[in-house]
Amino acid sequence: MKYSLKDANEIGWEGFKAWVYNTSEDFPNLSGLYIELSNRHGKVKSTKSDRAYLVLEGKGLFTIDGKDIPVEEMDLVIVPKDTPYDYKTEGGTVKMFLIHSPAYDRDAEVKLDE
Repeated sequence: MKYSLKDANEIGWEGFKAWVYNTSEDFPNLSGLYIELSNRHGKVKSTKSDRAYLVLEGKGLFTIDGKDIPVEEMDLVIVPKDTPYDYKTEGGTVKMFLIHSPAYDRDAEVKLDE
């Protein structure tokens, strides 16, 4: 299977843009998306998926289960399922690729910010 950015579905909100390469309908075991972050994501956790973020460009800060983790280009951040986390830029835009395993499930996404 091959998925391309040119065919990806764009989603987002202020400060967060992402392009969804595939969904659980395409492949239930894994989904991927490209992210451009210029602000803060918002605190969440997934009750279903482990997540792996590869930082492609920029500097940011992940807060995973209350612990601050600075990140930069070519760092890999793994967030286990059921773990509260958030991430933000440290100035500028952070570009990342995210893998959900198994594939993203909206019903398993828990928003923890008010």
